[in-house]
Amino acid sequence: MSPIRERRALIRRLLEENEVASQAELLSLLADGGCETTQPVLSRDLRKLGVAKRAGVYVLLEESERVTPLESLRALLRGARPAGPHMVVITTEAGAANAIARALEAQSLDGLVGTIAGDDTVFVALESPAAGRRLQGLVESLIR
Repeated sequence: MSPIRERRALIRRLLEENEVASQAELLSLLADGGCETTQPVLSRDLRKLGVAKRAGVYVLLEESERVTPLESLRALLRGARPAGPHMVVITTEAGAANAIARALEAQSLDGLVGTIAGDDTVFVALESPAAGRRLQGLVESLIR
């Protein structure tokens, strides 16, 4: 198992077994478990694992609690157009770009490398022009 996967598995176990109220506390528990890391790395791990703070403690959210499916966000989509061979720009209702970006990433679309969300615009990096065309077609099909 890779060091990242091992660290994330330990984080998951620690959160399941302990009521952790702060990242500092979690860093300490990780160190006790033989895993030294930094707060920025821990923050990214928590985000990737779908951890949220509820009632003052960190909890692992179920997959269904984490991301609204893209299909359910179709009313927030406004358009999609290529921006070079490996990028598509998706326009959304004001304030909806982050939700659209999260939904795209959760959908594990073939060829999607990553997203950057503003307020009403999502920049989507793709592995190939073909992946960009597929994404643009998907968005356009949801808008119709």
